[in-house]
Amino acid sequence: MSLRSASRRRAARSRRSRRPCAPTPEIQRQIIRVCEAYEAHLGAAGQDCRAGQPTPGNKAGGLSTLDEKSLGCIRKGGTRPIVEVLEQAARPTKRGALVMDTAGYDISSVTSMAAAGCQVIIFTTGRGTPTGNAIVPVCKVTANERTYRCMEDNMDADLSPIVRGEKSVPEMGRALVKEIESIANSRLTKAEAFGFSDIAVDHVCRYV
Repeated sequence: MSLRSASRRRAARSRRSRRPCAPTPEIQRQIIRVCEAYEAHLGAAGQDCRAGQPTPGNKAGGLSTLDEKSLGCIRKGGTRPIVEVLEQAARPTKRGALVMDTAGYDISSVTSMAAAGCQVIIFTTGRGTPTGNAIVPVCKVTANERTYRCMEDNMDADLSPIVRGEKSVPEMGRALVKEIESIANSRLTKAEAFGFSDIAVDHVCRYV
């Protein structure tokens, strides 16, 4: 085996070790069933989730495929093992990394987490959003320097120093934890200060 091949294999193993994983076959099957049920729901209406993805906004932000979008979601999910898979708005029974079967629609997703008892929602966004919730504070986080500069009134945390190489991930992680602590101790988020409150509940069909 060449050194280059060995290096590629080590890098691949390292990437796999950093991904969130299902610690049991049952949790793995539950995650797969969530995906299959959603595709079947759209298929019953003659739709394909891949036909409208990535969205126009995603493409404008630099994404070219659904695979790239999914890899971003996996990366943002962290590295802890997934301990529970929840139905929409169901309250967690375990502590750790969770997967909830919410809609991809931002406002519906936030509403579902609030209904499940979430105390602070950390909303990561590349292109920015003013959304908030009347029940739970929504902390908007971006690592996109342009988004923070143009939407500073709506963004709570700027992590772009990581991208510019000015700060490390652990350094910005500690800063973000302090931000979350401050919000949990009653400091208003930007959305709360502006009085932004969005709630969406799907009654007839699943939001896409």
